[in-house]
Amino acid sequence: MPTAQPPTYNLFTPEAQINSYPLYKKLREENPVHYSDALGYWLLTRYQDVEAALRDERLSADRSSLFVQQLGNLDESLIQNFLRLTNNMLIEKDPPDHSRLRKLANQGFTTRALESWRSIILARTNALLDRVQDRGVMDIVADLSVPLPALIIAEIFGVPEANQGDLIRWALDIGTFWGAPGGQNIESLARKADEGAVQFTALIRQLIQARRQHPGTDMISLLTLAYEEQGLDLEQLPSLCILILNAGHLTTTDLIPNGVHALLQHPDQLQKLQDHPELMPLAVEEMIRFDTPAPFVFRIAKTDLTIGGQGIPAGSVIALGLGAANHDPERFIDPDQFQITRSPNEHLGFGPGVSFLFRCGSGSHGVNHLL
Repeated sequence: MPTAQPPTYNLFTPEAQINSYPLYKKLREENPVHYSDALGYWLLTRYQDVEAALRDERLSADRSSLFVQQLGNLDESLIQNFLRLTNNMLIEKDPPDHSRLRKLANQGFTTRALESWRSIILARTNALLDRVQDRGVMDIVADLSVPLPALIIAEIFGVPEANQGDLIRWALDIGTFWGAPGGQNIESLARKADEGAVQFTALIRQLIQARRQHPGTDMISLLTLAYEEQGLDLEQLPSLCILILNAGHLTTTDLIPNGVHALLQHPDQLQKLQDHPELMPLAVEEMIRFDTPAPFVFRIAKTDLTIGGQGIPAGSVIALGLGAANHDPERFIDPDQFQITRSPNEHLGFGPGVSFLFRCGSGSHGVNHLL
């Protein structure tokens, strides 16, 4: 008799790209700690495993080796400026460096600062909606979710309007390679990311120098002051800025259309929200849980370990399935139902990290979210 072949789970089929949750369910039930030969890393899909892994100090957030691996046979020097910028990012750091940098980052997200940015958010949102009002229809992605977050963050940074387009383009080039799985165009992505890192760093340095001479209430002024008070190297501040810009941009860009789609697919929940707008904070949390904007975060095993009965060797790449965990019936009642009044809603969202800066600083849900 032929030997039975192990099941395969292809995350990149057209069906899975449209709706990954049936495949996540299959993985959770059949192989919750799964090694993918095709992808070259482990996949975790149960809430209990993902939650524990997010807090496991045996797992490192430093993914610099993965960026080099993405290059294949290309020389590492191709991304030397990209690595210099991203290696100092909060999201790539483990404790105690992560804790120290996060405390510093909090200085840019004070309650007073967040309240002052509310008018910026409203003005930018209204301006984008005004452009499409007379048309009677809109593309929620192209007309709102793509331009809105980057424009808001660039203005919060205090970037002159003439430089905002370039800043956003450089950040997108950096972010594209940061999340690239590899492929035939990897050299082009790498070159754009490295050049973007050079230009982005240069502009942020100019802004830092200007804010040292004439401080304001913008985020770069607040962060520059915090770094100087702590005696830290301001050369590392561009790394925090690219994290805030890219993480806030990419996740919110996905969250807005995901949330609108969920409401349109569940007209009873849309009607409930229209009748009770005070439910918006709960609704945003449910949008994040129901169709998670960042479905995976990655960690590197620093030592041999066991998860869910599976031995995982040191150096292994582990993909923590936030989206899959957020639909785990062991944690959520009727997880595949979209319920804007769901409470408690202890979803993993974007995992512990910079995401909590906005929430803790503002006391409000859904102002923005960062990885």
